Amino acid sequence: MSTTHSVTTGKDFEDDSLSEERDELQEVRNESREDTVKIRVWRAVVTLTLLATAVAVTYTTYSFLHDEQYENFSTAFKQFSRTVGDAAVANQLALRVGYKGLADAITADAQSAGETWPFVTTPFFRTKADVFLKQSRMEAVTVLHRVEHDQLQNWSQYGLEHHEKMAEDAHIEENGDLEDLRPVGFHEYPTRASPEGFVQDIPRDYYYTSWEYAPAPFTHGFMNWNAFSVPDYQPVAEALFTLKNQTIVSNVRKYVAAGVAFTQEEHEALHSKLADSSTEHPHSFFFQPVHEVVGDYDSKIVAVLGGGAAWDAALIDLLPDNVKGIVAVIRNDCNQTYTYVINGGDAIFKGATDLHDTKFDEYERVVNLALHDHSDYPTTPGHCQYSMHIYPSDEFQRPYDKHVPEIFAIVVGCTFVFVAVVFFIYDVFVYRRNEKLIQNAAKSNMIVSSLFPSNIRQRLITDNHGASGGSNRNAGKQISGLKSFLAGNLESTNMDKRPLADLFLETTIMFADIANFTAWSSVREPSQVFSLLETVFSSFDKIAKARRVFKVETVGDCYVAATGIPTERSDHAVVMIRFARDVLTRMHILTKELEITHGPDTGDLSLRIGIHSGPVTAGVLRGERARFQLFGDTMNTASRIEHTGEVGRIHVSTECAEYLKTCGKAHWLIKRDQMVHAKGKGGMQTYWIGSGYDQRDRASDSDAGLGDIVHLGKPGASAGDAGQQDENGLDERSLRLVDWNVEMLIHLIKQVVARRDATKKHQRFKTASSFSSINAVDVGATFNPLNEVQEIISLPEFDPKVALQQVDPDEIDLDIVVVQQLRELVSSIASMYRANSFHNFEHASHVTMSVIKLLARIVAPREIDLSDPDGHDNSNSNVGKDDNNDDAAAATLHDHTYGITSDPLTQFACAFSALIHDVDHTGIPNAALVKEGARIATLFENRSVAEQNSVVLAWELFMSDEFAKLRECICPTTMELKRLRQLVVNSVMATDIVDGDLKKLRNDRWEKAFQTSVQSSELQPRTTREERKQQARDAINRKATIVIEHLIQASDVAHTMQHWHV
Repeated sequence: MSTTHSVTTGKDFEDDSLSEERDELQEVRNESREDTVKIRVWRAVVTLTLLATAVAVTYTTYSFLHDEQYENFSTAFKQFSRTVGDAAVANQLALRVGYKGLADAITADAQSAGETWPFVTTPFFRTKADVFLKQSRMEAVTVLHRVEHDQLQNWSQYGLEHHEKMAEDAHIEENGDLEDLRPVGFHEYPTRASPEGFVQDIPRDYYYTSWEYAPAPFTHGFMNWNAFSVPDYQPVAEALFTLKNQTIVSNVRKYVAAGVAFTQEEHEALHSKLADSSTEHPHSFFFQPVHEVVGDYDSKIVAVLGGGAAWDAALIDLLPDNVKGIVAVIRNDCNQTYTYVINGGDAIFKGATDLHDTKFDEYERVVNLALHDHSDYPTTPGHCQYSMHIYPSDEFQRPYDKHVPEIFAIVVGCTFVFVAVVFFIYDVFVYRRNEKLIQNAAKSNMIVSSLFPSNIRQRLITDNHGASGGSNRNAGKQISGLKSFLAGNLESTNMDKRPLADLFLETTIMFADIANFTAWSSVREPSQVFSLLETVFSSFDKIAKARRVFKVETVGDCYVAATGIPTERSDHAVVMIRFARDVLTRMHILTKELEITHGPDTGDLSLRIGIHSGPVTAGVLRGERARFQLFGDTMNTASRIEHTGEVGRIHVSTECAEYLKTCGKAHWLIKRDQMVHAKGKGGMQTYWIGSGYDQRDRASDSDAGLGDIVHLGKPGASAGDAGQQDENGLDERSLRLVDWNVEMLIHLIKQVVARRDATKKHQRFKTASSFSSINAVDVGATFNPLNEVQEIISLPEFDPKVALQQVDPDEIDLDIVVVQQLRELVSSIASMYRANSFHNFEHASHVTMSVIKLLARIVAPREIDLSDPDGHDNSNSNVGKDDNNDDAAAATLHDHTYGITSDPLTQFACAFSALIHDVDHTGIPNAALVKEGARIATLFENRSVAEQNSVVLAWELFMSDEFAKLRECICPTTMELKRLRQLVVNSVMATDIVDGDLKKLRNDRWEKAFQTSVQSSELQPRTTREERKQQARDAINRKATIVIEHLIQASDVAHTMQHWHV
């Protein structure tokens, strides 16, 4: 009995163990059931999201690429249609311009030959016409002479006498000889076309008979044909009389020149050259009036240019060969329409109607081909106005239909399918992993259950622990040391301490900006810019120190000062006004003094001053380059007051004005008539400071110790400023420019003298036997300087001993007579300039300044290495080697500048040429003088009129006896005077950039100097050593001549384009 019990008990124990294990697994599942449900939900969400995203992205991709594909199609069509349209317009414009040019050339030839219309035969007509035909792509052109009825007999006689010679000349002009000359047939009377051929025309008041023709007609029976006997062309004559100088176009019609100017085979061959594969070629006829007087389009119309052109000629060779299917529909207001298809470089005529596909109407580009500049052109009957309508076609669109949207949509869809598959595979692996984790967790739970009671197990699973923390803060001490910092005694800039800053409630701030400084400084050397700023601002600093005004800073050309900082004072506004008047007056005095050394326009610089009173925050902004700064609305307002002020006046705010009134200085104020509008401030009432100083004010100035610093007076005025003129009629401004030019030329003359003295020490220097015998004829001067222009100007060869022995030019003292004559010469030159808007003495001074500036860059370049040519460091060389190094440096500089740096006379000539290049210029361009037939233009043979006149007058002045001493100082020998003359002529003539012959000379010179092949020398016959040496010298001098002419050209153009207002 006991045994049975025992067995039963063991079985029960096993069953209980299995049940407990199953319960642990279910327990883990139950604990993770909620998360499992969430995972399943999110799995479904992700799946649906993937599907939705796949559909959306696929559709979006397809739509985007489809739109992009059509956008590419649309963009390509816009590009190519613009090309076609622009080319058509350019062709029409070239045709009209060429037509007018040919008409003017015919008139000009007739005028120059003194011939009377209609008895005119244009010399070399076919040559001129061929140029026009090639430019305009027209096929033929004829001159239709207008013959009045009462001129018929004389015209017939003229034709009989000239037609054979004209036909022979035309044949020779085209073929070079008289071989294959076609038989000449000529009608004595005007003819008209008929089925039987050319027959005598009916009597008319006038005829337009064909006379000259290009190309030469194979049947000269075409000569004397009355073109306007054709009924369709008769309204053309009326239109020409109405529109005067406009090119008008006929309707599209059969080309009658085919069969007259060409055989049918020749006509087809002509179109085959145009790459037109069509067998039909619609033509229009273009007519251009020929006036009796060149340029006078109101004069009588004595002839008409008539010619035909095929419309396909303007549509070929426009597009790449792979671009096909551009449809061009040509329409006119004569109810004609013609359609072409452009395939690459070919244009194919499709039919005399609109054949474009209407589904492409939205892409239509319309190009107006009726180019004109006459208001009655659109409404005048008798001619047709054309337009071109450009469309794409299916053939053009086909290359852009590449099924890219479908391909990409399929790829995107497949990508999402692949992602979904990967996701599901991943989910399977995650599920399997989670099952293993659950099983492992159940086993772990079972182990814990076997080791701990259930309540302990629960505590182990659910127990939580936490922690907390804190923070500490530190504070620093305050330090006040603003006044110590301003005094320069600040001992520490520890960034951990409190910043150094204070608030000043009562201050006055001044902004003083130099007006027009940017334009002035842009044409000066950096040293001149800083020299002026240092001179002006250092003078302001002295006044500020005397007035006890605090200088805050200088920002560019703006001077910022303050009163009431760092020491408070109740009269801060009064002191600042006095300081402002002092610096304004001082600025006027300094700029007038500096104009002699700093060039034109320096005396025009002045201050624009703005003053405002109010509180500011001031302190030290620590860190790198720490400095004292002011902040606050007062600073901004003061800046706005300055910006809205006027040059040469003191502009103050209402707040500053109130302080002045409080101090009893209301008589200083002039209320501004209008409110000023400042950025961020709106409308502001402001005041000007007048000249209402009383005796107490002047006494306070004396007490301040300013007697030697400032001269209180009206800003912008100084002694002798107004109304002063010398014996040459020059005003004060011109006299200042004369002084500056004299100073510059004196410096250059000293260099000439220094170089000559050094040359005398090492070379035999033979002076002229009699300087007084030198005259204009001796130096080769003529009345037409243009004929004296040379391709090459010879410069002296380099002599290193001369370069080393030359003394400092500033140590040379010129004879007082030379200086006086130079001043008188410059004054006389200034008086020879006319008072026109641009070509005046001030412009010449600017050009002179620019030339001198460029010469300084050439003579002292920074780009070359003047060290030992072998590249050795000679810093420790002995004295014996220094001379050799100096020789090498001078030689390197000489070669780098093509010898200009070694010849002070060249530098003087460049500056002198700039000074005289517009002498006696009337302000009228050369072209206008020539066109008006001015006497001076005739005098100089209608070429470089103003330039030649300037050279003749200035050189005649320079060669006068009263400047003999000056000439002897500059050019003591005839050879030097000749070289100076040549330099002046070439330089001044270089300012004429329009003359064709001069331009060709310059271009040829440039080609020889810089673009000649190195191997070309090998093709020349063998030369001697001396000849090769001379060729090398010519090459250097040629480049030097180019540089010299470009100096004055660049300077002249630079002043034209930069900061110059007429």
